[in-house]
Amino acid sequence: MAKYGIFAWFGYRLPIDVRLRLIAEAGFDCVMLWWGDEFVEIDGEKTRHPDLARKYGLEIANAHAPYEHANYLWDDGIKGEAYEKMLLEGIRSCALSGVPVLVVHPSAGKRPELPAGNAGIQRLLRLLDEAGKLGVKLALENVERPDYLDYVFSSIGDENLGFCYDSGHDFLVSGGLGILEKYADRLLALHLHDNDGLEDLHLMPGDGKIDWEAVKFKLNKAGFGGPITLECFACWEGDEGGVERKAPEAYLARALNAIKKIF
Repeated sequence: MAKYGIFAWFGYRLPIDVRLRLIAEAGFDCVMLWWGDEFVEIDGEKTRHPDLARKYGLEIANAHAPYEHANYLWDDGIKGEAYEKMLLEGIRSCALSGVPVLVVHPSAGKRPELPAGNAGIQRLLRLLDEAGKLGVKLALENVERPDYLDYVFSSIGDENLGFCYDSGHDFLVSGGLGILEKYADRLLALHLHDNDGLEDLHLMPGDGKIDWEAVKFKLNKAGFGGPITLECFACWEGDEGGVERKAPEAYLARALNAIKKIF
């Protein structure tokens, strides 16, 4: 029987314990967490979030590492060293908090200022060595430049390195769903959301133009048995236009219904 999850930040500025409680009450089985410190004033220390989730009966599917400086992965100087240290701390705190998978972006933007190269590969190998010792896996997400993802997966075959499939990013980049099939054997996590093919809107499945029957077919073909997890947001932070300003309970109920209709 499928398990369903959603990102803990689903678009409403509410305290983390309230958001987690609402996610559980809506009927979700698990949650994806943000593993940065940007929202510490709202949510408090991130390492307390897994226990809060478990208090409401939610499993932890994965946590998402900060990605603002993802291109530093490829920097062989002090910026790269600082980024590696941040990810290393993320791996260690995931292990201590019982988070099984840390999602990482391999690049940022359509025109990363640094080419993929050996510095990033060596950095990832060091991180994977630590992750393996601590029982944490890294899942690289497909973003604007799939060639960076290709470079990593062609260079590293570590069993602790997997793939986080983002349906919205795949649709924007390729207009299709090719990367899901390409790395199906590495699949560790899902970021499922919809868009219009033009912008990364993080809509609920069915509210955009993605062919969800094709997504379902490819996931079934891959034999993916992990949780079906949504990364849709009711609105972007600071958006007062209100993409959808229903009560959070109503939003979560519709999100769960949308994904259950497909999977």
